[in-house]
Amino acid sequence: MSIYGSTLLDVLIGESYISEDLVLKNIFTGDAQADATRLIGSIAESLVVNLCNSYPEVNRTLGMYARFGQRPHKKLDAYVAVATGSMRAKNDFPQHYNPCDTQRDIIWVERDNTDNQLLCISPTNGVGAKPAGLQVKASHNGVRYVVPSIKDYHFPVLYFDLQGDWGEVQKSVFEQHPTATLVHPDEIQHEIKHILKGYFDVVVALLRGETTIKRIVQESRWKGDSILPTGIDAAEATSESKLILPSHLRGGN
Repeated sequence: MSIYGSTLLDVLIGESYISEDLVLKNIFTGDAQADATRLIGSIAESLVVNLCNSYPEVNRTLGMYARFGQRPHKKLDAYVAVATGSMRAKNDFPQHYNPCDTQRDIIWVERDNTDNQLLCISPTNGVGAKPAGLQVKASHNGVRYVVPSIKDYHFPVLYFDLQGDWGEVQKSVFEQHPTATLVHPDEIQHEIKHILKGYFDVVVALLRGETTIKRIVQESRWKGDSILPTGIDAAEATSESKLILPSHLRGGN
């Protein structure tokens, strides 16, 4: 909690996952592992968007995959990443807010005209090209839960292997869906998978009642904030980064 709690709360607050009475307000099934995995998938989308909009090289790489390109082109610097199901999209890009979109978790829109989306590369110079997009998956058992769903996705899949099974998943995808594109998280940043694994452990503890939001706030306050990249608002966290909480989350002295 001392390492990952602060930045996890940044994401949970930013995405309105914490209620006024300091509990996670998503609908949960009682299976802490499964519920945490689903929540981590949404958190992963926020982290990826943050990285894209903070680091041009990450934006170029993932934008390249999203448009089925061959190289990270500088033209992608004119686009910003948007998580279609996030609160940030709902507030800042309402025309692109679509939490029911099962195909594209992340899209790219023009900085100067956000109504325009990045398009996939078309052999006919853009005529009839479909909007680009990226699917984000996080799982402890990708062969069981991710591979069967690949056939339903027509866009590249960025897969975070929380249990280290990326190679096995890649092999299964190649055998069963040879035209699918699977993107390794190390292509954008090595640490992001470790951050998600840390977040997962904290979320599981929350769901099992082994800790509370208030305790996470206290742990982060007394033991120091993470020096790893933050979840949603800062481009690069440092040891001086501070968690800014709404008034109802602040506690006494």
